[in-house]
Amino acid sequence: MSLDAVHEKNVRHGHVSTLHVWPARRPLAACRAALIAALLADPGERERRAALLQRLAGRVVQTVERKRVNGRLVEQVKEETAGGILHWGREHGADLQWFRERIRSEHGGRAPRVLDPFAGGGAIPLEAMRLGCEVTAIDINPVAWFILKCTLEYPQRLAGRTRPLPAFALRDADFMEAFLKARGFKGATLRTLLQRLGHADAGDSHVQLDLIGPDDPLLEADLAWQVRAWGRWMLAQARAALAARYPTCAEFVPLTPDTPGAGVAAQPPRLLDTDGAGEPHFDPLNAEFDAAYLGDPRNPRWVAKPTVAYLHARAVTCKRCRAALPLLKTRWLCRTDRKRVLLTMEPGPDTAQPGVVFGVRAAVPREGSNAAQRREHDKRLGAGTMTRAGAACPCCRTIMTMRDIRLEGRAGRLRSVMTAVVVDGPAGKEYRLPTAHERAAAEVTEEQLRAPYADIPYGLPEEPTPKAGSGAARAFSVDGYGFDTWRKLFTNRQLLALGTLVTALRTLQRELAAWPAPWREAVTANLAVAID
Repeated sequence: MSLDAVHEKNVRHGHVSTLHVWPARRPLAACRAALIAALLADPGERERRAALLQRLAGRVVQTVERKRVNGRLVEQVKEETAGGILHWGREHGADLQWFRERIRSEHGGRAPRVLDPFAGGGAIPLEAMRLGCEVTAIDINPVAWFILKCTLEYPQRLAGRTRPLPAFALRDADFMEAFLKARGFKGATLRTLLQRLGHADAGDSHVQLDLIGPDDPLLEADLAWQVRAWGRWMLAQARAALAARYPTCAEFVPLTPDTPGAGVAAQPPRLLDTDGAGEPHFDPLNAEFDAAYLGDPRNPRWVAKPTVAYLHARAVTCKRCRAALPLLKTRWLCRTDRKRVLLTMEPGPDTAQPGVVFGVRAAVPREGSNAAQRREHDKRLGAGTMTRAGAACPCCRTIMTMRDIRLEGRAGRLRSVMTAVVVDGPAGKEYRLPTAHERAAAEVTEEQLRAPYADIPYGLPEEPTPKAGSGAARAFSVDGYGFDTWRKLFTNRQLLALGTLVTALRTLQRELAAWPAPWREAVTANLAVAID
């Protein structure tokens, strides 16, 4: 059980824990085992008990995992379980059905009732429902109550029921391809269905097939796919409203790495125009180049690199030189076996207005003859400004103590600086400095910020954060740094994005006005959890 519970902590796709963060969530494997132990009587005999435990937890086997570490192939012996019903992905099958029937038979042929008065994230009641029990889940925390609604109530209420996909989803080729693949279609059958939906490739424009009608049962989707469809609708609404705040840039680079192109001068990133839906225009990027030039991947050309994340740091004014001192625990942007990127930080040239100049250093080499020396070198090389004593100013080396930083924060003088931008390049994530346009796009005035919150109940999140001395402050202690309301934890652009998403969600409620109440409530609630 322990092995399966540890493995479950690393599952990031499709697991109930990814629906919403809950700090005291229990592993499903442990809950499943505990419930079976509580609901079934002890067989009494050693052999029968061993057989029952093996059917429940399987058996432990050893596997050899090979991975490359610092250029060397290393073998590592790992233990995992084989069989049983506790490992993630083995929740369904004959063994689980056997336990359901065994539990029912030991309780007079009826499903036993399970009460969880402190249900929290819902792990125990979810597993009780999986075992065929009648479940009552209670929690006084409103966040937990809402998670339980989305985890337990809506999926059970709408189990086995479907509704036709909305028209905008049928026009989305990527969405429909994923939807049909999930239905089991692939290969030529999948291509034919996509063509019948009007998603023929450019080379298949001559294909004339009978189109699938919107009322075809093939195009009916369950709750999960309806949430996905309307989630894409909400993102499209937000993208159109926020396109100017989150620009997309293209860089003049070759497609083949490490081939800069002879005689071609480097060019600054080019800002891409967007259409009415907020989608960037890619077509005119390389109109000045002919097909022969673009056919050689070594030739530089404009490559669109959508932004993945903007990296910020809190900053405080140095008490000696008055420079903006970024508060960073580390300057490593990425440190893996294949990619090592470091944020550099040097004093600016302007002595009248001192400050820090950031840079991005890629392909940082390793130094040291063994693992311990390499770790120590990386630690020194990537050290930020923050230590337990406070923060050291990169310009004058003055130490701002933690008391100084807290006093500045309570005086409202902590601010945010953009340090780097993470973009999606042809070979994965890349890191660069922000452009002047991107810095300007991140500046949102108070008037611009309040516009999307005008029709949202309670407006901006001005509620107070936990105060020092309260029980919650032990786990979330930001009040001492001046973050006495929730809105102060975010930049104005982040608040603008959140307000835009909430506005789209409230618009969605009107879009679904003609839907049955259970469907309308379930779809909007799950999307509200996604925003939260």
